Amino acid sequence: MTVPRPLARRAALPLGALLLAAACRPTPPVSGPVPSGPPAPVAYTPLTAGLPPIPAVDGPLAIRLVAPEPGEARPRRDSTFLYGSVGTGDAALVINGAQVPVAPNGAFLAYLPVPADGTWRLAAFKGGERAEASYTYRADAGAPSGAQADTATQAATTDTSAARPAPAASEAFTAPRAGVVTRSGDTLATGSDAIYARPTPTGPYRWFFPRGTRLALLERRGGQYRVRLDTTVAWIDTANVRASADAAQLPTVGRAVTVTAGAAPEVRIPAGFAPFLVTADSAGVHVTVYGASAAAMLNVTPDDFVTGAGQSSPSPSQYRVDVALSRWPWGYKAFYEGEGTLVVRIRRPPRIDAADPLRGIRIVVDPGHPPAGATGPTGFQEKDANLAIGLRVAERLRAAGAIVSMTRTTDVSVELGARPAQAVRENADLLISIHNNAFGAEANPFRDHGTSTYWFQPFSTDLCRALDRQIAAATQIPDLGAKWGNLALVRPTWMPSCLTESLFMPIPEQEAALRDPGFLDRLADAHVRGIADFLRMRVNR
Repeated sequence: MTVPRPLARRAALPLGALLLAAACRPTPPVSGPVPSGPPAPVAYTPLTAGLPPIPAVDGPLAIRLVAPEPGEARPRRDSTFLYGSVGTGDAALVINGAQVPVAPNGAFLAYLPVPADGTWRLAAFKGGERAEASYTYRADAGAPSGAQADTATQAATTDTSAARPAPAASEAFTAPRAGVVTRSGDTLATGSDAIYARPTPTGPYRWFFPRGTRLALLERRGGQYRVRLDTTVAWIDTANVRASADAAQLPTVGRAVTVTAGAAPEVRIPAGFAPFLVTADSAGVHVTVYGASAAAMLNVTPDDFVTGAGQSSPSPSQYRVDVALSRWPWGYKAFYEGEGTLVVRIRRPPRIDAADPLRGIRIVVDPGHPPAGATGPTGFQEKDANLAIGLRVAERLRAAGAIVSMTRTTDVSVELGARPAQAVRENADLLISIHNNAFGAEANPFRDHGTSTYWFQPFSTDLCRALDRQIAAATQIPDLGAKWGNLALVRPTWMPSCLTESLFMPIPEQEAALRDPGFLDRLADAHVRGIADFLRMRVNR
């Protein structure tokens, strides 16, 4: 997000007659002609109760527009949002003829019809002073708007979209060609260390392939290959694959597959670098190898955690091993070894004391951003709010006996992929990424806001639900719930992870609350309670 910039020019001019259109909810609009002279300020009504009152600011009159950001194209919809500040709480604000409420600290948030000429005209009034500003969208109407929700944190370290070659003409191969994944890491653990593939060219990530995975390429379409798995196809960026003119060879699974228990249970499948999919649920871990049939022998060594295993061929060119577990797996890693043996290492749950669940648990706390991040109407940046919350969360977790590290403790930029990589490197039991939200380009901020949490791996869902319950109770704003999200910080496979979005930075009272030390303490306590609730759920599961 762009840091707010001053736009205003000030003049001691009276306001002529203006016809005011409907202002944005929830404050009732001011309608009818404006009397001669400056309009009276319209009181701001918070969207929801329960947050600290917005402190009053009596500063110089100056319009600072945070959204839309510089250079945005005209939105492709009837209405859109604007937000920023006029510098003082006792001012009146008119945008394109609609009077907009101003919060006590000078912040404003409006949702108004997109102007036909693509220009917003803002005028603010305080006593005999008047400040003006304008904003004009780019002329290329119909292009996507630059506004993004905070969940743009979905970018992965292995996302090579920016490095893709210029799209080439499509080419369907007469016979499947051999391809090898080359730009990936050796191990799937962080969720950003293996190359992703999708079920459709623009679909969600489903498969993650370490370096060396051998693929059967069916066609090249622009910057992607269509890959044959079995009866299923996947799409992968061409930049991540070394293709050859040789025909693809069907892999064969070796005669003996083993499942071992103990401190580090493993599934070992002689798979010849074949593509695979690992899924995990409350019943166990499931490994699917594509392009191969069942092995002749499955050797299983059970214990109190690994209770058994079975093999099957759901289709003639698919081999599957199902490992039954007595409770939820804590995570897994997947990598090739030697001549293409696929190793899936299953993580046992840590020891959890029901009476003291946080004691001894290793937790990485990630204060989200920078780079990027949202900005509030008065210029407060999400990175600073996230750090203030994160430091409080870490302090409370340590006081409860947890072993805590942080991805940052100061205002420094940490590369996105380095954050989950730290959690894996430190063998963390949990990864908690702390954020506050922003609005996507299509949002109506008076409708589309609330507390939410995000997960990617199924074994993280209960963690996110527990955090969402506690945070929503603390914020007392609408609860959007725990959601699946294709986000880098929740893709790790080695431990449960959750990304929290407590408040929305653009909403005046929510931005103000994130500056309030008492509220930050309340929010940190909610995070800690949510983590403890999850650990209690996992004591005997």
